[in-house]
Amino acid sequence: MTNNLLRHSAIYSFFTLLQRGLSFFLLPLYTIYLTKDQYGIISLFMAGIPFFVLIAGLSIRGSTAFYYQEYKSKTKYLRLLLGSNVAVLMIFSGLIFAIMLIFSGAFITVFFRGVNPYPTFFLACVSILLQPLYYFYQSYLKAKERAFKSSMYDLLYFVILIGLNLYFILIRDKQANGVLMAMAISNLVMFMIALADMWGNISLNLNLSLIKKTLKYSLPILPHNLFSWAMNLSDRIILNRLTSLEIVAIFDIGSQFGKVLSIVTLGVNAAYTPWFFQQVKADYIDKNKLAVVAESLTLVYILFAAIMSWLAPELLLAISKSQYGESWKIVPYVSFAFAVNGFYYCFSSVFFLDHTRYLFRLSIFGAAFNIALNFLLIPFYGFLGAAIACLISRVIFCIVSFYYSQRIFYIPYRVLNIVSFFFAGFLLTTLMFLTEPLYQDVSLVKRILAKCIMLAGIGTPILLWHWRKVRAAIKK
Repeated sequence: MTNNLLRHSAIYSFFTLLQRGLSFFLLPLYTIYLTKDQYGIISLFMAGIPFFVLIAGLSIRGSTAFYYQEYKSKTKYLRLLLGSNVAVLMIFSGLIFAIMLIFSGAFITVFFRGVNPYPTFFLACVSILLQPLYYFYQSYLKAKERAFKSSMYDLLYFVILIGLNLYFILIRDKQANGVLMAMAISNLVMFMIALADMWGNISLNLNLSLIKKTLKYSLPILPHNLFSWAMNLSDRIILNRLTSLEIVAIFDIGSQFGKVLSIVTLGVNAAYTPWFFQQVKADYIDKNKLAVVAESLTLVYILFAAIMSWLAPELLLAISKSQYGESWKIVPYVSFAFAVNGFYYCFSSVFFLDHTRYLFRLSIFGAAFNIALNFLLIPFYGFLGAAIACLISRVIFCIVSFYYSQRIFYIPYRVLNIVSFFFAGFLLTTLMFLTEPLYQDVSLVKRILAKCIMLAGIGTPILLWHWRKVRAAIKK
């Protein structure tokens, strides 16, 4: 089972990193061919669309892995359960779509200041209508441990998206509307693929007892999921309201680099969650194994955050205009925020063992704290304040969530080790604020080479030493 975790993690991580690499291909396109305010509009919707997709999806996909493991031997019941989920998703997504169009003025005023109702807002709403079913389908594939198929469909989505972006921006010169049009068409294609592939494995129905069963599990997860995206949405909204779309664009460029780590953590978590459920449902639960795997993953996340932070100035110079030069200052804070989030993923599966009610209060606290911190710091520090708020709020949320998770299901994590890893990694990374001015007169190639040698010299021995410990612990 541990081998399955490693294999599936490798597949998900490889394909998600490949997708992220393809996404980075779009950054030069955006920064060269879009004006700053147009890129700011894209930044708002890239954060806003997933937020409303979560609402439209009712977090039903969060129950898929749990119920699939629970009822995979009861084929007929599972078909009915999945069919009721699909029916509810399609109906509720349509309802959200209609509400957002009818009250478009209010949504634009509150969330997307400076955006045109048509076609800009309408195109965003089309993606909100279509994405929930495809995300449910992806959760279904991951629950079945179909890692390669899941990853290939995600890759197909990104290839279609990039091709359409190139067409609408370079050939049709559609600016922000072209990006949103490309997203809407890509989502339509994947919606049809998902529905066609699932059709033979579900029995579409509106059985109230099955719907109630799913919603009882999934609805308490909804605030938790909204918190994760509220961080991405609230900082851009507050930046837009207190500053301008141009500042939103600068912040987003830097945060894109920091969020590379989130792609890694999400890829690993896609494989980790089914593996975790298998471990805790086994006749003998080896909690030490769970702790060692979590510690190992966390160390990898921290090293990855440090690498991305140190190389961010050079990567920004290579793919964007000089007007985005200050964006590198955002990367250390955002990347370590997602390293913290990676550790959170390691223990948060505990809340999905019929304890999802805890997520409601934790998520409300986390979202409120993050929004308050953004309002407090952005007026004084601008885009850097949003980055600092992102890191602090993730740390506080992780600490509080960890406390409750240990009360529910104790796992013997070596907390001092993990805290030491974070402290040492962040200290190493913040040194770049002092050393970066020294590189100003050095060529780009020499800068990258010097930093790679330094990072390899520090990171390689640590990883090799820790990997031996992990393998020894797993073999026991």
